[in-house]
Amino acid sequence: MSRILSEYYGLKVTGIEYDVTAAEFAEPYCERVITADLNGSSWSSLLGADRFDVIIAADVLEHLSNPATCLKQIRSLLAPSGKIIISVPNIAHNGVIAALFNDDFPYSDIGLLDRTHTHFFTLLSLRRMLEQTGCQVEDVKHIEAAPCHEEFRVYWERLPERIRAWLARNPAGATYQIVVKAVPDAKRNACTTYSRSDALGWLDEWPPEAGVDAAATDTQALPLVKSLTQQRDEALLRAESIEHSRIWRWSIPYRWLRDKLRSHLS
Repeated sequence: MSRILSEYYGLKVTGIEYDVTAAEFAEPYCERVITADLNGSSWSSLLGADRFDVIIAADVLEHLSNPATCLKQIRSLLAPSGKIIISVPNIAHNGVIAALFNDDFPYSDIGLLDRTHTHFFTLLSLRRMLEQTGCQVEDVKHIEAAPCHEEFRVYWERLPERIRAWLARNPAGATYQIVVKAVPDAKRNACTTYSRSDALGWLDEWPPEAGVDAAATDTQALPLVKSLTQQRDEALLRAESIEHSRIWRWSIPYRWLRDKLRSHLS
């Protein structure tokens, strides 16, 4: 990333890296690289009086023990018109929900549920944290991946079709990664409250009670349908047996005469 910023866009880059080897690899593409732990409470002091037009935290916050503390230090390093670019994986992705429906939360070495992730975010929770640390979200970009993404395919395919159709109406369900641009806002502080998002209206489109009742009714009806089907098949077999019997054939003239008499009397 530092190479692209410096070589392709001609920007002056300062890197902060925890891993010494990664810092050495990035050094040729940066004006300077500082080796520091972003979990610390005073790493920003290592930058002295430097202030920055843009600070990028690409897939960083989810790895920190206290991302809000890090954000406060990032905010203090911005120039007056500076911006923060943040990307985080979206825990509200339908693939994660599908895994939870399957009673699983599959940590892995890579992906949305990378085992090194210590914090999980939705757009709502990321926005709330930014506002509580004195920032305002200015723009949002959604990086999408279908819930049948290889990471969650087995869980998604196990869900009943009606559950998949319902989850498809989840506005946050297709977003795999959230990217936001935020700016300092003096009006935002730790007292900020966040109301229920209008985007959650999809939850009311299919009341769980209705779905459960319908499923229960279907389950209760199955034995009755099976019993009636069996009775019908047995009756058809008896009728076929009677039609092929000797008595049935011998009684054909009698039944013909009976039908004629009934027709005449009526």
